[in-house]
Amino acid sequence: MNTRLFILPALALGGAALVLAPARPSSAFSKIGGLLDETQRDVRVFNNLLDATANDNVVSPSQFPGWDGAELAFWKGAIEWSSRLHGDGTGDPQSGNTLGTGLANFDPMFAGHSAGVGGTNDNIVSGITTCGGGGTLAFTETPISNGWRIRFCDEWNWDDGPGTIGGRFDLQGVMCHEYGHALGLGHSAVAQATMAPAVSAGSTAIRSIAGDDVLGIQCIYGLASATKPTIVATVANAGTLTIYGTNFGATGNEVWFTNATTTTTGIDPIVRVTGVSSNGTVVSVTIPGNASPGDVIVNKSGAGGATLSNAFPTDLVGTFGIPPVAHPNLTNVTPSTIDALIPGTAQTITLSGTDLDLTTSVTLDAVAIDAARWTIVDPSTITLDMPQAATIGAHNMGVSDGVLDQLGITIMPPATPKFELGNGDSLNVVDRDNGLTLILSGFVGTTHRLFASSSNLPSVNAFVSFNIGNNFTDLADGGSFVIPASGWLQITVPTGALVDPGPGPGFTFHAQTFEQFFPAPFDMSNSQSMVLVQ
Repeated sequence: MNTRLFILPALALGGAALVLAPARPSSAFSKIGGLLDETQRDVRVFNNLLDATANDNVVSPSQFPGWDGAELAFWKGAIEWSSRLHGDGTGDPQSGNTLGTGLANFDPMFAGHSAGVGGTNDNIVSGITTCGGGGTLAFTETPISNGWRIRFCDEWNWDDGPGTIGGRFDLQGVMCHEYGHALGLGHSAVAQATMAPAVSAGSTAIRSIAGDDVLGIQCIYGLASATKPTIVATVANAGTLTIYGTNFGATGNEVWFTNATTTTTGIDPIVRVTGVSSNGTVVSVTIPGNASPGDVIVNKSGAGGATLSNAFPTDLVGTFGIPPVAHPNLTNVTPSTIDALIPGTAQTITLSGTDLDLTTSVTLDAVAIDAARWTIVDPSTITLDMPQAATIGAHNMGVSDGVLDQLGITIMPPATPKFELGNGDSLNVVDRDNGLTLILSGFVGTTHRLFASSSNLPSVNAFVSFNIGNNFTDLADGGSFVIPASGWLQITVPTGALVDPGPGPGFTFHAQTFEQFFPAPFDMSNSQSMVLVQ
């Protein structure tokens, strides 16, 4: 099937023609049958146009890097049908037109140079010496389901813009019209539509698709899906391209690049990086050697236009768009369940995520934890010596740089009594004049008794099995304590209430607790030692 754009006589643009057209209560677009699948999004150019004015624009606008002349005009003409603005939408200086307003589940991608005009399904734009008269400006050959070919009739005078074009015909606008045919649209009865059947010399109006054109592409491809990947920024640095956006797949993404080489006809020209992972908002890939400045697309696994992102500009060396502000992102807490007290060792928790090197505070239930307890290992890891929590049960572990991200952690009472000398800071020496700090842990409401000794020889009977006390000949009763709702209790007792350390520069004593809950034998805690100094 060939669809053709014809020359519109200048007088027909007058207001009388609009008056004579009947008012339409509904859309006037038409369809020619079929649509392009997701493998047919590439647009290539074989630049054989003869007019000097078809290739005299040597300035690449910022959102269309690396290309000029007819290639640039054709790129802009196709990209107008995108699901969202191409970069920031700039690149057409005429009437403030922004590029990329199709709002459908369809996105074309500029794929570079072709070595020839190709066949009718190679997705190549080129010139043809003559179309045999009859007022035809350009035509599209449309098998549609597996591609297209667009030919520009070189018997007319063409201009690549980007500004006013005098009495010549506009490459960008006519490409926008012809690419609409490649998408499956016929001509529109709306005179202002890009898909109207004729255009006059000097006109650039059809560079911007109208409301009727938007309804037409949405009718064929559907309204842009909320699950469709979107790209909002690209940052190239040291051979790596980082792509920011939304709805990227966790695994199995493909990243598509414009091809730097002139590709032969009959092949897929897109440069693809496959098997790419993402956290959903960031994709990073090594830039392929045959990639060119131009477009980049992310295609997540699945089928259909909703799996393809918008095409986004990149020059492969700098930044396009505004990357989202990164914040620490917490994805895992290991282990996610811990005892209220693990005596004698740091309760090491590993926090995993992204951008954790931006963390300024680690929190438990949104309260900052002493900075001495946590260490940033790398951007994806923080290790933490867990502090005692206020209650048994569910809590929130968080990372923050002013923006807090949290995951749950569960505090459980220990299966048997636990006991720690010191205040949790791994102290093993204490001044006897300051008293002794210790932490007891166990089930809420249980009574624990503390005993101390200068001996680490055992004492065992039917009730208790101490690791200390030398057969009960050297034991001091430190008192009874009830475990509160937190599952742990920190107390400070005078050292004299436990043992008489005697003279000398230092004295080592040992302590142990048991849970006083009948019937016997009682559950015993671990034993610990402390050096008392003058």
